[in-house]
Amino acid sequence: MHLQGFLSSDSIGQLLFSILKVYLLLSFVWTWVLLIHMYAVERRVNDRKKGKKRIIELSKQGRWKQTPLYSMQEIRSKKALAEVRLSVFPNDTGEKRKYAIVCPGGGYAHLTTIQEAYPVAARLNELGYTAFVLEYRTGVHCSDYAPMHDLARAVRYITEHAEEYHVLPDDYAIIGFSAGGNLAGIYGTHEYGYEKYGTKKPGALILGYPWTNVNHWLRHPYWNIWQGLMGIWFSERGNVFMFGFRNTKENRESLCVQNWITEDYPPVYMFAGGQDIIVPANAHTDVLHRALQIYGVKHIYQKYFRIPHGIGLGVGSEADGWLEEAIHFWETETELREKETESREKE
Repeated sequence: MHLQGFLSSDSIGQLLFSILKVYLLLSFVWTWVLLIHMYAVERRVNDRKKGKKRIIELSKQGRWKQTPLYSMQEIRSKKALAEVRLSVFPNDTGEKRKYAIVCPGGGYAHLTTIQEAYPVAARLNELGYTAFVLEYRTGVHCSDYAPMHDLARAVRYITEHAEEYHVLPDDYAIIGFSAGGNLAGIYGTHEYGYEKYGTKKPGALILGYPWTNVNHWLRHPYWNIWQGLMGIWFSERGNVFMFGFRNTKENRESLCVQNWITEDYPPVYMFAGGQDIIVPANAHTDVLHRALQIYGVKHIYQKYFRIPHGIGLGVGSEADGWLEEAIHFWETETELREKETESREKE
């Protein structure tokens, strides 16, 4: 009798409901623990003070410059173009060297320029490189691949003003974080990137926890429903900002970088964190890593177990030094291409 009562449908239903409530509560609490940990870590390690300090230093020297990328006539016809600008961080070496464009993240909804882009640009200056921080269109102004248009405009502008900024226009690097990593990754493709816009091919793509597989949340189940819902929100928000009501499957798939990898894709350095719940490595960088392997694209992929999202420079963290490693990779690939070119010319 006791066994029959225990196995009654009402008892089983109550048990399952209790298990569901415990699951929802525990997964909710765990999600918030990870989010709080993320914000605590990124504020400690992104070294935003370095970026601010460098801007003050350049301003005192009269070398700090922010320039719009669109003309007044273009801005009058479309006011959103006024928010697109390039911040110039010139190096102190006096040498004419390659340059890098830094693209902050923000899920195509906003920009994390202070946290990610300015500190990285300042560190690039310390390493002897001129850096350009791109503030591209986001939010409701992001539609019709606007960030890609803005990046193309930046590359053309720098190429045209290479002598003024004392940089070499070839073999430039694009450094992108999160959604900025998506932007950089897409710009390395033929269909939606440098070739479409008629600009020079990047010498290297340097991607920090890149949001490369934008639509993965709708195809994969997750044990943590709150993390899944959060991911769906970010994906759908990005798609709506980018495509508006023309949110077709073709458009959505165009933002997934792994779909457009070819054998001549630019060399890639990328890193991600094992505790990233915003852009999980297993659904983004792991997927891109496999695509790069399939097409034989030269790349380095570093995964740091204790690292969350949004760390930027990652000073004092497990990822500390990733930028120096990425720069070494970029320079090595340039040297290899130059040797191959010399060899072909001799033949």
